[in-house]
Amino acid sequence: MKGSAPIRARRIRSVETLLSVLAACILLAPAQAPAARGAGGPAAAASAGPRPQVGFLSARREAERRAEQEMLAVPTPERERAWLHALTEEPHVAGTPQGKKLAEYVRDRLVEFGLKTEMVPYDIWLNHPVSVSLRLLKPEAASLSLREEGYIRDKSSYSEDAFPGFHGYGASGKASGKVIYVNYGTHEDFERLESLGLPVEGRIVIVRYGKVFRGLKVKEAQTRGAKAVIIYSDPADDGYMKGDIYPDGPMRPASSLQRGSVQFLSSGPGDPSTPGYASTKNAKRVGREQMSGIPKIPSLPLSYGEAAKILKALAGDRVPDDWQGGLPFAYHLGPGPAEAEMSVEMDYAVQPLYDVIATIPGTAEPDRLVVLGNHRDAWTYGAVDPNSGTASFLETARGLAAALKTGWKPRRTILLASWDGEEYGLLGSTEWVEDRTPALQQNGVAYINLDSSVTGGDLDVSGMPSLRDLILEAAGDVDDPRHGGTVLEAWRSRKQRDWAKTEPACPRDETTFELHLNPLGSGSDYTAFADHAGIASADFTFEGPYGVYHSIYDDLFWMEHFGDPEFLYHTAASRLYGLLAMRLGAADIVPLRYGAYGRALSRELELLRREAVRDRRVWEAARTEPRSVEPGSQAAVEARKKPALVPDLSPVTQAIDRLTAGGIDLDAVLDRLQENPAAASAEPQTLARLNDALVQVERAFLDKRGLPGRPWFQHTLYAPGLTTGYASWPFPGIVQALKDRDSDEMQAQIRVVVERIDAGAQRIGAAREIAMEIGGK
Repeated sequence: MKGSAPIRARRIRSVETLLSVLAACILLAPAQAPAARGAGGPAAAASAGPRPQVGFLSARREAERRAEQEMLAVPTPERERAWLHALTEEPHVAGTPQGKKLAEYVRDRLVEFGLKTEMVPYDIWLNHPVSVSLRLLKPEAASLSLREEGYIRDKSSYSEDAFPGFHGYGASGKASGKVIYVNYGTHEDFERLESLGLPVEGRIVIVRYGKVFRGLKVKEAQTRGAKAVIIYSDPADDGYMKGDIYPDGPMRPASSLQRGSVQFLSSGPGDPSTPGYASTKNAKRVGREQMSGIPKIPSLPLSYGEAAKILKALAGDRVPDDWQGGLPFAYHLGPGPAEAEMSVEMDYAVQPLYDVIATIPGTAEPDRLVVLGNHRDAWTYGAVDPNSGTASFLETARGLAAALKTGWKPRRTILLASWDGEEYGLLGSTEWVEDRTPALQQNGVAYINLDSSVTGGDLDVSGMPSLRDLILEAAGDVDDPRHGGTVLEAWRSRKQRDWAKTEPACPRDETTFELHLNPLGSGSDYTAFADHAGIASADFTFEGPYGVYHSIYDDLFWMEHFGDPEFLYHTAASRLYGLLAMRLGAADIVPLRYGAYGRALSRELELLRREAVRDRRVWEAARTEPRSVEPGSQAAVEARKKPALVPDLSPVTQAIDRLTAGGIDLDAVLDRLQENPAAASAEPQTLARLNDALVQVERAFLDKRGLPGRPWFQHTLYAPGLTTGYASWPFPGIVQALKDRDSDEMQAQIRVVVERIDAGAQRIGAAREIAMEIGGK
């Protein structure tokens, strides 16, 4: 599903006292690993061999290094290619016989590797299309194709086994009427259209993919009374304006459809018939009319080749300049004279989906769980999404099995999870988490997600700041097959170049640059772990130009010609995944570090403050100079709203400062403990007590009441945006109050955030005391 980053400098003082451009640069810089962590510094070459350090006592590092070398030697490009070939032989949508067949294939491979493996079924309510059609009625009648063209060079593109264009959790229904264009269909786009006196009520809305999760486009249209929604892929976003189109290049051709779910993802993922609890065999289910997280109006995807026939027939005002797409004519808003007719019939039923779970038992802390996950299901062949990740997942599993045969054993239990139903709404992972949330909140250590592992060669990582040091260290131990050096070096260099472009006034030296992990939003299987269970989570991928997302052209031909022809980055992904698994599983001290957390929060808080100030200035200008406001502009929208808020965020700043100070102190204590030879004789239960304290810090950031209006999401510091779906909203409760311009709720959310950050700081202090007792003085 993933449609869709940064690391830490020294302690930063209150963001409210930034007095110079330099201070702002330091705060907002994206970060490199401190040289004291990360296996000899970030410039060390991986070819020298792995250097596990974060969390490992000095006496244990050499044994771990040897075991990691065994694992790193296993993944090969040839095996990665063979796995992907087998995984993408036929389309395998969740809930189909092909989907189950692939679950059994993955299970059998894990068993062959010698891993104890089971298939865990969940009975989930979902849809497949019975019939779908879309017609242009006026000005000239025409049937619009919901299937893609085949290409002789790519025999898979001719498949009749793939479903036509449809939306997961799309509503059945018929609708006809005048068409109106609403750009990307964001909340702000609908507001701008309404400011022009153009309501969508009673119309068929056409919007382009991008900016926000597709289900939220349908939700916005439905809320405003639209009859139906057409979502098309515009060539300005992933077609010929971004590069050569398939099959001559990686970008989307004219007949390509983007399938996908239209669940209201930011309200809560999972089976909509069992909201907040697992879809087990005898689970109580709510009726269709009581389901609040899926649409009630029909919708369909459309290619830009077919969408052009509708868009060209629209009249009315020219669109605002920033609404013009890439088709070779001027876009108009409508409504009409283009009229369309949509007919959608879906077959909804409760069907078994299958998670496949392999277990590597832990020794000293067997109840503590490290989970690695990738989903199998795809809208068509899924060579990128998700089965590039599945191929890397299988090679990682094979590498871990090889390490086990040498005598290596993890301290904690490692679970390898192959999820089902992710594309519909993160179904398999969400139901699995909901089935065992209390146990996971007690015992869950970390979750590392691998969705689409490869579309190119540029590493990008999202995750909780507590995992930052571990991830940088592991990335510094994996060779980059294209750039030379390590994947960490290539990642850092690219991010620093990007930073220099966006912050041109900042000095261009490494003392003011910090490589951050991107904050987690949603769109893949880490969501339930991070946002509901409060487990430290991360997600990584190797990126490149990719325009065939969720289309029939996401197949082996595309990968072998454009994505990773030599399968070198699949192999790099397996090695990075394996190192993260081994270090999270085997480290004497759980490799979670909290000095980075406060710095990341300071950066996000300053960005939030800047946005609030900007919105206030726009609102004031719109109110004081109404004649200068252009109709349909964002200023015109602002002029109709309540005053934009600029809250006093100093209580949050002070709480973050306390968290940062405690985190830096704890990290220093843990560093000393790792180097203390006496720590090797510590009682296992004493180390386990320290590890439990470290793991529980993330849980302190949860509010059991949930976020306002969406109780399933409980993390108060990171969540997907309510109106974005994919993109992260750091401090989501505060951001929502800002957008709603609700000062009372704003103050309430500031109090919640301060309370939760202080709770985290207290747990950091408790972990520090335990570490001092063991030998971190």
